[in-house]
Amino acid sequence: MAQNGALDNPVLNKFNVEGKNIVITGGCRGLGFNFAHALAQCGANIAAIDLNEQASEELEKLSFGGKYKYYRSNVADYQGLKKTIDQIHEDFGSIDGCVPAAGIIRDRPFLEHTEKDWRDTIDVNLNGVFFTIQHCAAKMVEQKTGGSIVCIASTAGHKSLSPQTIAAYTASKYAVRGLAKQTAHEMAKHNIRVNSISPGTILTDMLKGVMEQDPSRRQLFVESCAMKRLANPDELSGIMLYLMSEASSYTTGQDFLVDGGLV
Repeated sequence: MAQNGALDNPVLNKFNVEGKNIVITGGCRGLGFNFAHALAQCGANIAAIDLNEQASEELEKLSFGGKYKYYRSNVADYQGLKKTIDQIHEDFGSIDGCVPAAGIIRDRPFLEHTEKDWRDTIDVNLNGVFFTIQHCAAKMVEQKTGGSIVCIASTAGHKSLSPQTIAAYTASKYAVRGLAKQTAHEMAKHNIRVNSISPGTILTDMLKGVMEQDPSRRQLFVESCAMKRLANPDELSGIMLYLMSEASSYTTGQDFLVDGGLV
């Protein structure tokens, strides 16, 4: 082994994602963008899906390691999303990883939640996740190469978050954990691993919007976790790299809390 050569280190090599083709929904901003950024820095090829007419400026600047391409598609549109995944498979040659990170939140008291609030949230946060991982898993099975799927759940899928009034969001995230657990068992025979990450209070645009509505919530969020602070999005990069790499080759059906001791 070279004296300071990380490339010759068999342990570090397990975390290598160079050349892997990874589909990320919600890739233009928030956690989706941060996952795209982190994996691109490690040499992965990124197919980012979002609703924007074109890629965000930040996404356009991703020039680390491999290639990336932006696709406009609605994750709640089953057939439209399938066409997008088919195109990604054609453009990249394979799909090795999938991160359905698109998500929305409606913060209103339960009795004020509208039918639209409920349907929109479930459409994106649950139906969109189901559709994305089903289409990507079908390509992985067709390729016979295995793969890794990482769903984005939430601490809201573990406990009631008292500073927020997010009944639809909470229901969707409990469901995402269950979906990941079930599909992990069904996909294991194809060497496709399915796990989920449950972030705590991460400083995304979504959380900033919630705190702008009610600035007093910031302190409530800080006080609710053991580490007494909010997290930066890049603090999820390590667990994502682990789950997308062969370092997690015997890990499936698990949910990983990254929450500063909230749960």
